Amino acid sequence: MDSSYKNLPEKISINEFRVDFGTGQISTDTKIEVIEPKVMDLLRVLCGAPKQVHSAEVLFEKVWPRSIYSPNSVRRNIALLRQALSDEDKTLIKTHPKRGYSLEASIKLIDSANEKTQQQDSSLEAEKPVLLQKKSLHLALIFLIVCIVAVSSVGLFKPQKSNIQLLNLSPITSSNDKERYMQVSPNGRYMAYIQSGSSKRRLLLKNLVTQKEWPLSQKAKAYTYLAWDVHLNSIVYSSKEQNSISFSRILLDAQRKPVSEQILFQRQDITWNSVFFIDDKQNLYYLANKNSSEHSRNVSLYKHNLNTGLSEVLLEPNDDYKPYKISLSQSQSRLAILGFNKAGISEVKSLELNSMRITTIAEVDHNWHFLSWFENENALLLSNGSQLKQLNLSGDITTLDYKSYNFLVYPQIVKSKLYFIEAKSDQDILKTDLHTLAEPVKVVDSNTVDMKPSLSPDSSSIAYISLKNGLPQIFIRDTSTGQERLVFQNKENEYALTQAFWDKQGNRLVSSINNKPFIIHLEETHHSLQWLDKIIGVPKAWYQYSEAILFVDKGTHNDNLNRFDLIAEVSQNLHVELANKQVFLDNNDNLLSFEGSEIFNHSNNTSLLSYQDSIKRLYPQKDGFYYLKSQNQSSQLAYYRFQQPNKANEILNRDIQIFCAEFCNQISEIKGNTILLEVSKSSADILRLDLKKRN
Repeated sequence: MDSSYKNLPEKISINEFRVDFGTGQISTDTKIEVIEPKVMDLLRVLCGAPKQVHSAEVLFEKVWPRSIYSPNSVRRNIALLRQALSDEDKTLIKTHPKRGYSLEASIKLIDSANEKTQQQDSSLEAEKPVLLQKKSLHLALIFLIVCIVAVSSVGLFKPQKSNIQLLNLSPITSSNDKERYMQVSPNGRYMAYIQSGSSKRRLLLKNLVTQKEWPLSQKAKAYTYLAWDVHLNSIVYSSKEQNSISFSRILLDAQRKPVSEQILFQRQDITWNSVFFIDDKQNLYYLANKNSSEHSRNVSLYKHNLNTGLSEVLLEPNDDYKPYKISLSQSQSRLAILGFNKAGISEVKSLELNSMRITTIAEVDHNWHFLSWFENENALLLSNGSQLKQLNLSGDITTLDYKSYNFLVYPQIVKSKLYFIEAKSDQDILKTDLHTLAEPVKVVDSNTVDMKPSLSPDSSSIAYISLKNGLPQIFIRDTSTGQERLVFQNKENEYALTQAFWDKQGNRLVSSINNKPFIIHLEETHHSLQWLDKIIGVPKAWYQYSEAILFVDKGTHNDNLNRFDLIAEVSQNLHVELANKQVFLDNNDNLLSFEGSEIFNHSNNTSLLSYQDSIKRLYPQKDGFYYLKSQNQSSQLAYYRFQQPNKANEILNRDIQIFCAEFCNQISEIKGNTILLEVSKSSADILRLDLKKRN
């Protein structure tokens, strides 16, 4: 098989486009675009043999080695490549029906020292043997050095080759609605799942043999999770109420049709619960807290007996370990617990349910994970949303040969089959003007997730998070020229990247990844990164009159808001819990928050605004804030001025309200006269893979 593409230099040109394989950039004199790694890999293969036809199968084998063949992956990446190369008429990358694709262009090599180009014909190896030999030797030396460093470094785990094969990918559901959670019965015949429709969630059951499905409940509820109770031939589900969580049971007949439904117990002291499991003794195991989120450290592990009604706390909140996922072994003897330790690293523990002895299995990395037991109970399956790993109880971790470019969640292994939900999303960022209220236009659209935009103080740039390169990164886009800069590369391949906030001069951004805060210092031609190692948390705002940031402290279990002095490197507890609040600082650096229908000033403990209906969103300004309120099942945009509190309910003009009826629920930020919006298309289906042990 031709491998000339592997020896391509890092920089080449195709017509007027300059290609940098190292940075993932395709640029011209007027624009720079960063594309996904697999799209760049595909371009590299095509450039290795220009004007030759490459079949979809060969392209897939080279770009996605050891993966299950998917022609859709090739088609999607060809489409993205054509978009990046402005190949609307499909003459640069030509489709040959039933044969494949070819790159109809001559390739030029770019001398990185002086950016001069040299003509290359269809065979790079024939014309540049000395150059490529030197390049190969240079790359080999670099690779050797990297390997030596990697081996000598102390890692959290040592990757090994897995003895598990994943085969025969097949869909279990495919609808316009989104599947939220599922559990397959222990015998592998039935699957109960929660589906999110346009207006409500539904509880469904599917026969995996006959493919027939039916509703389990006609009640409209905010279903969160469910579990099989095989002992009583029933489904137990949890649902979220206004300020509580309920657990209910649906009894089934022999054909698994619903017979009756009853509430088992309700808790008024919690607003979030995790996935849960039920053993043969009717013990229900779950995580819960009062902060409506698994991202809070204020989480406890509970055991509730459904026969006696007795509830017991197995793990209380503490600052050393914050659990966020659990999984019950098939023998029901062990509970695997996944949580963050004090260093912010995901750590897997095993709880022996008879002796209540807890042992640590392994530290994984800084990412969030999902987990499920393998059926032999000698290992756990981990998913970070993109890759699957096998964690043996000895602590060894191996990577499985399956990588999703979407989001892989809630894996479950039953009868040598792996079930999971694959969530797909395309989020874009739009912009319009508050004065003209013109139709919003897309300013960021990469056919993947572009989110959490933040407008610079002078409205000249947008900082945003994008997954266009296969992992979350921070980009800055010039609103006039469309040129972009990659300012946070995310070299550790971590996933929980939070919104970036500008300082008042527009020279710095503050953000965090996996609760590790950092500042990006921006210069005209370069940027630098400063990690805030003294704190663990999520930044929320810059103070205007002092060198400090507002952040949520994730080093403790209460999610308190803190002020961190960047000069003295001292953190001050503001004694305000984040909970469900949206928080910001006013023009005098007073801490304000809103929750439900009230906007509150925590600096003097006064209510700024209380509204009989709910307030959906707040948009801080220099002299006040816009707020989006719900009234008579519609949304209205109003303005509050700090200096004129009597105008608290200043409803904006009719044109704005007409605009609001269509677009207000998409607004993410208003700054001056600029409005930024976010739109998204998403789907989530349940898929299945066969598990096979390698010979």
